Amino acid sequence: MYDKTGDWDLGRYHIILILLLVLFSGCIGGNKSLDEPVIAPSYSPTPTPFVVETVQTPPPAPTIIPTEIIQKSEEKHANIDNRSVAVEVNYREYVDWFRNYNLNIRAYTPQEYICGQYTVDMIAASEKAGYKAYFAAVTFSDGTGHALVSFKSTFGGITSWYFFEPQTNKLITPETLKNELNQNMGKAVTRVDIYGYFDDAGDNDPATWRFAYPLYSKNY
Repeated sequence: MYDKTGDWDLGRYHIILILLLVLFSGCIGGNKSLDEPVIAPSYSPTPTPFVVETVQTPPPAPTIIPTEIIQKSEEKHANIDNRSVAVEVNYREYVDWFRNYNLNIRAYTPQEYICGQYTVDMIAASEKAGYKAYFAAVTFSDGTGHALVSFKSTFGGITSWYFFEPQTNKLITPETLKNELNQNMGKAVTRVDIYGYFDDAGDNDPATWRFAYPLYSKNY
């Protein structure tokens, strides 16, 4: 027996089922991009290069020799431990050097730049050039004095002291000293002394200077 009510109920069920299928079909089969994950474009950053800093090894520090050791070494090398032994220089080398170096001679100025300053400056310059020179103090008969640069050397097989008049570059020997100075200065020489040490203490008056270690003396 045909039950119309049942058929209606069954038909209504089918209609509801179809509506549900249609309703959900949009979610299931619609725009799939909504369900797909958003994938960002692949980006592979360039790896930061590992920089190895080049460290340069500093050169070894120079060995510093104490000043007192240097002084002792120089004195021992120069054989002037007590400054009482004169150091010889090569005659030809030193004479040539002296005359070539001492070209611009300062003007003699009383109380400012006198014979003592000429001598001190040339002795210092000689030392820097590698030559050992000494202070020669000349005494005149009137009690005044004069200063000369002196050096010891061997020339012609004879070892002797020699003198330079630093104001004129005149080379003098012990034998010619008296006549040369008498002629140039009009004074009589009575004595000459050569010292291994002197201290001018910055004073222009040689009468106040200190001298020590006499190396040579000659009376006239």
